[in-house]
Amino acid sequence: MIPTNSLPLSLLLLLSPLAHSQSPPAPFTRTLFLDNFTTYPPTLQQPTTSKWSFSLGTSYPGGPPRWGTNEIQSYTSSPSNINVTSPRNTLTITPLKLPSGQWTSSRLECLPVHDFSCAPGAKIRVEASLRFGSSPAAQQKGIWPSFWLLGADFRGNYRNWPAVGEVDIAESISGQPTLWQVLHCGTAPGGACNEYEGVWNTVSGFTRRQNEFHTVAVEIDRTNSGGDWRGERLSWWVDGRKTFEVDGGRVRDERAWTAVTRGSKFVILNVAVGGDFPDNVANEGGGKTPTTETKGGEGAEMEVRYVAVYST
Repeated sequence: MIPTNSLPLSLLLLLSPLAHSQSPPAPFTRTLFLDNFTTYPPTLQQPTTSKWSFSLGTSYPGGPPRWGTNEIQSYTSSPSNINVTSPRNTLTITPLKLPSGQWTSSRLECLPVHDFSCAPGAKIRVEASLRFGSSPAAQQKGIWPSFWLLGADFRGNYRNWPAVGEVDIAESISGQPTLWQVLHCGTAPGGACNEYEGVWNTVSGFTRRQNEFHTVAVEIDRTNSGGDWRGERLSWWVDGRKTFEVDGGRVRDERAWTAVTRGSKFVILNVAVGGDFPDNVANEGGGKTPTTETKGGEGAEMEVRYVAVYST
């Protein structure tokens, strides 16, 4: 083993689990959005309002209750739920159980000025470096961190899901070593994307060790379709490895597919508690989450080094 004190600082930064992405990976050439949480002044301990907005409470104004998924937490902007760490320069979202039994957490959305879409003949890559809480699974029953995209037409409407399209880049349930990657589209129930389940994939063996970050991404590819929507593709990536791919031919619904690949989208980061997904899909044997064993706080958080949107 090479002693680290003999390595130059530049190499140490590359090897460090806290190294932050600065430039687009090939073949991407443009950065449409980047927050690596390194330029924040020490006095600013929350995400900058020039890039992010908070979703608060238990629903959008006039939207479905419990965020449409029967989550039990209330989202806040409290530094106890969300903060930019120093000196780590990372964003941390932490679910907490209050003495009253109420759960709180946080949910961030990119501002409309940072919405993006994929042009004909181009590719988009939406990427983050993140880690999920490392507490034992029994203590994370119902904890549901997510990095995902929604169609921008959802803003101010809140009743047009799943037609606007949703791309779940990385979701984790109940502290399990499994990563979920999901596409939602079309109509519900049923429809082109088999709602309410969606078109999904799981990545097993996803480690959750403390300080171990993973790079997760989705790419929208309109480069080789020849103008035919059925040849456009979505691909999901984990630590540089392609793990899932869906093309328009699989969805077989032009309207549903083009809403996903061509419509404007925005980025969301959140940690939910309870809800339909952990209750019905990932909680083996069914049952309600969280349980009496579920603990919030350290070990249940989602920590993010950077979020970026790149384009060719």
